[in-house]
Amino acid sequence: MFKVSKSAKPTDWTTRDYKDPIVVRQLKKDFHGKCYICEQKHFPNLNVEHFVPHLNDETLKFDWNNLYYACSRCNSIKNQYYDNMLDCCNQDHLVEEWIRIYYRMPDEDIEVINACPSDHSFCEKAETSKELISKCFNNANSGIQEVTKEDLREKVIEVHSEFLDLRRVFFKNLDNWLDEEKIIEARKIRHRLKSHYPFSAILRGHMEKDSKWRKALEEIEELELQQSA
Repeated sequence: MFKVSKSAKPTDWTTRDYKDPIVVRQLKKDFHGKCYICEQKHFPNLNVEHFVPHLNDETLKFDWNNLYYACSRCNSIKNQYYDNMLDCCNQDHLVEEWIRIYYRMPDEDIEVINACPSDHSFCEKAETSKELISKCFNNANSGIQEVTKEDLREKVIEVHSEFLDLRRVFFKNLDNWLDEEKIIEARKIRHRLKSHYPFSAILRGHMEKDSKWRKALEEIEELELQQSA
């Protein structure tokens, strides 16, 4: 999951249609064009998702704060079954800290961890979020789910492979770079860990488990701070 700073309700949304182009365009901007559950980007089958299932409640159906940007796969898996989750738009819900995601191999399930402290009041919400995100990445209970899982996994593999290419180039050239070049290259890497980037949680999960790369970036960040002092 990733943090979202959601904008105020669009003043020019005057219809009783939560799929109004005005709504969809603003949600796409707020959510960086990413599904708020799986974090894929540039997906063809877009859904305006109700964070709290509306169950034909008119207030929930058209509440701007209840409308989220999601892919059809995640929306269909979530459906009306999950209504006690961490909210990526709630600044008190530390979704990037409490939900950790690890991709390892193409045929292995993507692992989702609930890292919220067990005595925290939001731990149950984090556990529900973990269960849903795991299903969205790994479920293949029907022909449609098998195909959409394959498509989603290929996107994950592509982004993760590009990240590993950055790592290879980084260590191949690290000793030859000037300090200014090191800082620029480190910024490019950190850029991919931010909330706007596709599968940023998976890339952060990789960085968490890659102590050599993480420490090298920390040293460059310290260098950057020294130069700016």
